[in-house]
Amino acid sequence: MPLAARAEQLLGTTVEIKLPSRHSALFSACFSELARIEAAYSRFLPNSKLSSLNSNLGVWQDATDEMLFLVSKAEEFRAKSDGNFDITLKSRLEELGYGPKCPSLKKSQKPAPFRLPDFFPRAIKVDLKKRKILLRKEIEFGGLGKGFALDKVSELLEKNGVHHYYINAGGDIYAKQGAGEPPWEILLEHPGDPSRAIGKVLLNWGSIAGSAPNRRRWGECHHLLNAKTGLPAKGAKAIFAIAKTGMEADAYATALFTAGFEDGIRLSKNLPVEILIISDNNKMYQSNGFGAELFE
Repeated sequence: MPLAARAEQLLGTTVEIKLPSRHSALFSACFSELARIEAAYSRFLPNSKLSSLNSNLGVWQDATDEMLFLVSKAEEFRAKSDGNFDITLKSRLEELGYGPKCPSLKKSQKPAPFRLPDFFPRAIKVDLKKRKILLRKEIEFGGLGKGFALDKVSELLEKNGVHHYYINAGGDIYAKQGAGEPPWEILLEHPGDPSRAIGKVLLNWGSIAGSAPNRRRWGECHHLLNAKTGLPAKGAKAIFAIAKTGMEADAYATALFTAGFEDGIRLSKNLPVEILIISDNNKMYQSNGFGAELFE
């Protein structure tokens, strides 16, 4: 089947979409949907719905159904991951120097200890009946936003009769293999060298996401924080997670990476996800259903 491809800069990364050529007219709708999601939920845009929510802490605020869904799912992922997924770390990331353009922490500076009492009481309350949210701390959707965007584009394509496609948002991928078509071959980026791959997987329908600190590291910090210590996570070098939805793959890749190598493996066994995780000292664990062909 002849394919068409288009790429644009959105969601803070390069997003590439591949579709059957006969459906190329849908590129515009796909990228418009991604732009809508970025405008609504980016923590870096002062006029986003997320920024508006964050600017009124401590009071109940009206929320759209989509915002209620995102916050509720984030809290669900937090519960299922034993607290390792947490969208309330925005202020901590900024305290460590992670901003909209580039990290600002000096190379010689070490992250200050995290004040654990900041976690209590729980910073998020959701009232689905009244369609309201109360925040005690600012939130951000960095651990699930791209996955949500992938799911929404997939939904758009399915509604328009497209059943063979590939959506790649900076390494987070949702793909579906159409009838009579080969599965999509996904290369797994080497955590120490982005120009190399450590292996590949074949994806026929679902999402794969990766978490690694190598692209967003400054001084002794990186952007993947352990939710229980507020410090850059240790123990794992990289993780790849495969799930049915983009949100699940994105959120669980983040949660299991920040949990560390051993705890990440333990937690993954009770979650709807298949993983390949690499430790700081290059130990590797691959779950039975991940199915990677590893290169030497």
